[in-house]
Amino acid sequence: MKSKDKKTVGYTENTKYRCLEDHQQVNSMSIVSPLNLDYCGIEQCEPGHTFGPYARENYVVHIIMKGCGVLQMGKKEFRMSAGEAFIIYPGQEEAVYQADGTEPWEYMWVGFHGHVAKKIVRFMGFTEEYPLIRVQDTELLRKEIEKMLEARALTFVNMLKRSSALYALISMMIEENPDEGEFENSCNTAYVNEAVEIMMQSYSKKLKISDIATTIGISRNYLTDLFKHEFDMSPQSFLMNFRMEKAAQELVETDESIQNVGINVGYPDPLAFSKAFKQKYGMSPSAYRTSSVELVQCDIKGEYTGWYHL
Repeated sequence: MKSKDKKTVGYTENTKYRCLEDHQQVNSMSIVSPLNLDYCGIEQCEPGHTFGPYARENYVVHIIMKGCGVLQMGKKEFRMSAGEAFIIYPGQEEAVYQADGTEPWEYMWVGFHGHVAKKIVRFMGFTEEYPLIRVQDTELLRKEIEKMLEARALTFVNMLKRSSALYALISMMIEENPDEGEFENSCNTAYVNEAVEIMMQSYSKKLKISDIATTIGISRNYLTDLFKHEFDMSPQSFLMNFRMEKAAQELVETDESIQNVGINVGYPDPLAFSKAFKQKYGMSPSAYRTSSVELVQCDIKGEYTGWYHL
């Protein structure tokens, strides 16, 4: 008989490397929640250690505590040292970073996503043209990363602890940016917020993006442009993500039939619901409901190879 599907979160620790990864596999919150931790870590790199190119689905911020190194972004090269931070954006395939050969950096990193993630990155002061900022107190930031690593056990209380530390770290970094808040005073932000509110209140009903746009007084094309700017996705994709994540929550937390779960999130056609759910989670609703989660602990960097299905 086939085993149940299994999802894993990895934790690796040795004298030079600590890393919590694949946490997005077990988040009960995701793209439609404000902010979610995907992974974090601390490493004293070996001389010349190189990472990339590698395309991610989330934002990854590295904070340099000691030493120096180089970030290569296409034809651009940035040499960095202690007290600086750099960011890798979702889908940014060309990024390669390398520790110095004589003074290799020690850095920490945090990967996250969520519907305020793009705004948070702007508030920190990062831009795609210049992906570096200065940070004042790396030790305070390190304490928050260590809190995330210590709260690695897959419990609800630890999820709250990790989220708290993530918000604390980001708020400290935003406070150091004097332009923080400049993006808030915008009618466009109000339009997006209103559209999101309509989706979150009415996701179980038949919703047309054109009707949402009409309700808030703008065209569908303009609403689509606003969502792509704010979330890097269309309103339709945002709504589908929200519905699927609500479905995932119901599958785990209730005994509702799979057909009723689909109806509850706006998918009266069971086949359409199953197809959409599998597209997002890589497994059927029934497999997701019976899937288990494990924390895999390792002591060698690279030993943990990621979440898997049996």
